Amino acid sequence: MSKNLSYLKYFLILLLLPITSIAHDDKDDRIKFWKEYYHPKLEVHQNNIPEIKISLNKIGPFFQLQSKVINFTLTPEQDLKNNNSWTGYGKLFINGIYTTRVYSEYLFLKEVPVGNNEIKVILSSNMDVDIAHDSKIISDSIVFQFPEYNFAEARSKAFGLSTQCEFSDKGLIARDELLREGLKLSESSSYLKCRHDSQKNTLDPFKNEMTGFQLLVYELTLDSLSKRSLVWKDFESNNISLSVARNKSDLIQKNMDIEIEKKYGRNNNE
Repeated sequence: MSKNLSYLKYFLILLLLPITSIAHDDKDDRIKFWKEYYHPKLEVHQNNIPEIKISLNKIGPFFQLQSKVINFTLTPEQDLKNNNSWTGYGKLFINGIYTTRVYSEYLFLKEVPVGNNEIKVILSSNMDVDIAHDSKIISDSIVFQFPEYNFAEARSKAFGLSTQCEFSDKGLIARDELLREGLKLSESSSYLKCRHDSQKNTLDPFKNEMTGFQLLVYELTLDSLSKRSLVWKDFESNNISLSVARNKSDLIQKNMDIEIEKKYGRNNNE
């Protein structure tokens, strides 16, 4: 009986060997099949091959994606109506993540992640099938850094913007007017607000790159500028006297120094 069982065991092993081999050889084909099943492609057969070229334009604080297409028409009115390779829309991907459909040449982006970003648009038919030529999907991509500068450059930029608050034509006029009234430029709500905004708008995206000490000083500085601006607005509105405004402003500055001293002490070298 045991001999018969041994023969049966060897027989089963021999029977399974070719199945295992076929399964292994067929693995790549099965992966390819499922990829094509979930991400179908529509091959171009017409002579005029569709093309797409994308670029990013900055308009004020916003970014506008421009998609120029050739031999292809963007047709939002034909959604799910046909499946050809010369009409349809674009699929926008940011860092590999699908974001939205592109139905016109210009599209405002609601937000751009901080850092290096890959922006890609794939041409798609109205039936949501990617268009391909010689099995290669028709698309275009660009790599864009946001903000357009690194942390070191941002610090330099923030300093430059703060300096403009004082030494630009507008800043010089304001300084001369204040001097005639016996005031310093720092005793101006508009100057303090300008310094606050120049730092916040430039350095905020890099808070995760700051050391603990840099982050503390940065946040205390913004808080101090904001509070001092309100104090001098009160003075400019004749709500408080000059001496009271100066005392409040000095106290805010001293409190900032106390907070830094409390956290890091005099010998901090960070």
